[in-house]
This record gives sequence, structure tokens and C-alpha cells, in this order.
Amino acid sequence: MDYDVKVIPEQKLAVINCKTPIEDLEIFLNILMEWVETEEIMTDGDPFIVYFSPRHEVNQGDVVYDVSIPLKEDADETDRIRVVDMIENKVLAGTHFGPTDTIMDTYAELVKISQANHYDIIGSPKEVLIKGFHNCDNPDEYITEIQLPIIEM
Repeated sequence: MDYDVKVIPEQKLAVINCKTPIEDLEIFLNILMEWVETEEIMTDGDPFIVYFSPRHEVNQGDVVYDVSIPLKEDADETDRIRVVDMIENKVLAGTHFGPTDTIMDTYAELVKISQANHYDIIGSPKEVLIKGFHNCDNPDEYITEIQLPIIEM
């Protein structure tokens, strides 16, 4: 698997905090994307999910996660959508191709790469939806970048 260590610059984000079954993810992503479109907000990247519940447990009841998208400029919050500043951070990034039912295999590969290179994973995983259910009808064509926040030991 190809991987990269990269620095994600400071960003302004629109965020929806969620604690729901993972099946509701699409609903919250649609709320976020409709807000962006209706308010004519300029985005600065693909939408993403940050998992605060263990990723391997997402199909077991309620999951704690954020649905977010980077913004080019400040925007007015709603009762559901917050606008926050994210500090610069370093990540180990790898790309998963295809449906998410096999994404844990990609996570396992990234963990091995992290261990082999003495990277310490220091935060929650982020899945950037480059090509996903929000913009692609065929799960076999999905492209998800997994980003694990790290420090190099």
C-alpha cells in the first residue's frame, strides 16, 4: 500500500457532532452538504469523518463521530453545524479503494507501517471521502483516504 506522512495545515471546518448508529452518517453528511450549497459556502477540500468510537465497533450501536468539511472562509453556524478552527497536524495517510466493509484491512496495514516507522498514533482516525456515497453510486469505485494523527518517535 502506498502511504504518505503529511502535514495538514490549520483549517476552518464546518462540523456536525454525532452520536448515532453509523447508518445515520449519510443523513448528517447530507445536512452538511445541503447547508454548504444553500448558503453558497466555499469549501476547501473533501468531506470527512472523524471517529471517536473505536473504528472496528462502528456497526455495534451508537457511534461517536464528527462529520466535517474544510471551509475557505468563516460561515454562520446553525443550531446543528459548528464552525471551528483546527490546528496544524501531522498524519500518516493511506488510501482505501472500494467499499468500506473491507476498510479495516487498510487500517491494519497503516498500523503496521506506523509501528515499522516508529510513528506514535496520537488521536482519532479521519476518513476523507474523496469518492464515496455522497458523490458515487458504485461502492467498488469508492476512494477513502485514512489519516492517522501521529508523532514521529
